[in-house]
Amino acid sequence: MTSPPRSEHAEALRVSIERLRGLVAAQRWGALAAEQGELERAVEGVTAEAATLRAERDDARTETARAELHLTAARQVLEDGPDGYIVTDDTGIILQANRAAAQLLGVPLRFLVRKPLALFIDEVDLRIFRWRVNNAHSRSQGEWPVRMRPRQGPSFTAGLTVTAFVGHEGHASDLRWFMRDITARQRAEELATAQDFTNRMLESEQDARAAAEAARLRVEIQAAVSSVLAATLDYPAALSKVTGLVVPAVADVFLTDLLAGHTLEQMAMACADAAGAERLRARRPPDPSSDHPIARVIRTGDAMLMTEVSAPWLEHWAGSGESQDLWETIGLTSVVVVPIRSHRQTHGALTFGLGPSARRYSQADLGALKDIGLRTALALDTARLFKELEAEQRHRDEFLAMLAHELRNPLSAVTSGLDALERVDESSRAHLLQILSRQSKHLARLLSDLLDVSGVRFGRLMLQRQRLDLRDLARDSLEVLQTASKTMGPTISLRSDPGPVTVIGDADRLQQVLANLLDNAAKYTPSGGTIDISVAAEDDHAVVRVRDSGTGIEPEFLPRIFEVFSRAGGATGQARPGLGLGLSVVRELVVKHGGSVAASSPGVGQGSEFVIRLPLHRDEEVPSSGPTPSSAARSILIVENNPDACDVLRIALEQSGHRVRTSSNGKQALEETRARRPDIAFVDILLPDIDGCEVGQTIRGQPGGDGVFLVALTGLSAPTDPDRALRAGFDSYLVKPIDPDRLSEVIAQARH
Repeated sequence: MTSPPRSEHAEALRVSIERLRGLVAAQRWGALAAEQGELERAVEGVTAEAATLRAERDDARTETARAELHLTAARQVLEDGPDGYIVTDDTGIILQANRAAAQLLGVPLRFLVRKPLALFIDEVDLRIFRWRVNNAHSRSQGEWPVRMRPRQGPSFTAGLTVTAFVGHEGHASDLRWFMRDITARQRAEELATAQDFTNRMLESEQDARAAAEAARLRVEIQAAVSSVLAATLDYPAALSKVTGLVVPAVADVFLTDLLAGHTLEQMAMACADAAGAERLRARRPPDPSSDHPIARVIRTGDAMLMTEVSAPWLEHWAGSGESQDLWETIGLTSVVVVPIRSHRQTHGALTFGLGPSARRYSQADLGALKDIGLRTALALDTARLFKELEAEQRHRDEFLAMLAHELRNPLSAVTSGLDALERVDESSRAHLLQILSRQSKHLARLLSDLLDVSGVRFGRLMLQRQRLDLRDLARDSLEVLQTASKTMGPTISLRSDPGPVTVIGDADRLQQVLANLLDNAAKYTPSGGTIDISVAAEDDHAVVRVRDSGTGIEPEFLPRIFEVFSRAGGATGQARPGLGLGLSVVRELVVKHGGSVAASSPGVGQGSEFVIRLPLHRDEEVPSSGPTPSSAARSILIVENNPDACDVLRIALEQSGHRVRTSSNGKQALEETRARRPDIAFVDILLPDIDGCEVGQTIRGQPGGDGVFLVALTGLSAPTDPDRALRAGFDSYLVKPIDPDRLSEVIAQARH
């Protein structure tokens, strides 16, 4: 057994005694006196320490008695308390229990000891109980409900709490269990939970009914708005009826603002308050370019929801003191602004506002109100499209009437001239032939304009691009106009740069552009007036200006001058003769060349100016095409099912010295080419029996077919016809009516 450590005073006493023994043994009597003093001091220290230890012992005994008293009281509390108290070992075997535990478990206290606590746990909770036992020393656990099965009495729910007791030197010892019956509390909690669940269900049902009612109302409003908007094309009247549907069903304030150019106009409004409605009539919509919420919605196309209107926001909304007083009087509390916007355009905005009622707009409302904005936009689209269709129909009727008039005039001259041609003398015959030539060219020009408008607008026109000098085109166009005009007319002058003004383009189409502008200027410039043409290179553009001193252009007509079927009025207010196609053709052809055309006029009676700008091609010189060499006599086959067209083309070719054969269908043409191969074959694309492209392919596949120069004839302007012909093996194509100069060019291109 290990002796306890000595105190400092006890150690000093032992040392002093040992020294005294040594002095006595050595008979050093003189040193005994001095050592005796040390011994006395050591004895005094030990005596004082002993007194201290006795006092500490007494205190310890007092604390022990007090602790035992408290422990006894605690044990009494545990023994007599209403809650069960159980001590088990670390495996759950009961070592000790109080009376309350024995009563709860239905077993006499003397029979409870050494029983496993698990015997009284319901099988449903047995697994979690064992887990708690196994982890009691390693985890802090609070109370948890456990279903108990007492030996006597009904089952109940207990609240169990387990605490691990740590024994000597930290070793795990036993487990302390507290158990109380919480059945009543659990039932109360379950009842409260059920009641809370019932309340939530009732609230959810009420919310669902309210949401369903709101959804039903929104659907009814949407259907009613659609019905009103679909019932008429008079959209101001329809929008006025819509206000009666919206207020007060979904809004206390409703505004309809539509774009009119660069401003907003209030087209309709309604307010649940009569005084507010009267004041809203004088409301001025905001500037579309401002930062007002309505202006932002129109610009961005995004709807705006203000669930709760604040004072700063209302001040920004009002914009002015007078307007703010109006909106404060109305009591605006919640606002939704939706765009009137379709896939075609933005028309304006609808504003829905709520007053001091308890209603507020939500995200669900926003979706329905956006739908009303979309339906309104679609109705406005329909109304405007209908008006555009009416205007288009009116323009079409006017155009057809004018077309009939324009066609009858030259046809009348041609018919009468042909009838009189056999009965007149030689001088009159020459004059009649001039008239017939002029009128037939006029008919061809009308047809060309019609085909050009259709071809350019629908992408069916192809350009034969080459380097051109605009000065040469301007001179040629001027010569044609001077040759065709009467002796008395406006004075025409041409000014051009000394150097080439080169562009890349189609010579025929650009000459057509210049001819149309010159014809237009001559038509509106009286005798004695002037027409000035200038061609110049300006920066990166080739610029042609046609200025006249004629009747000028009305300011309101100027923006529409290049539109199809547009015709300016004369001095008497009547439209000038013509189909209104020439300037439209000019614009489309110039744009197709990558350029632009603009018209200007100081006003009626002050002349006008047309300016064409084309991309300038930086070439110092443009090779002159020179005169077309005369074509040698060729063997030519014409495949044309129209007898008159075939005869006219045959006569023209025979007069040029060519040997001509004709076929009226594809089968006959193939037999002719097999019997005798021609140098050139003109094949109509639309034949009655075999497609013209198929005829060309078959000819090309015959022996010696590669030596035939194939020319397609078409009366259509679609690019698919020439493209299809060229892919089928044709070398060139001509568009009816056939221009004699173009015919000579094609024949000259044929291989010998």
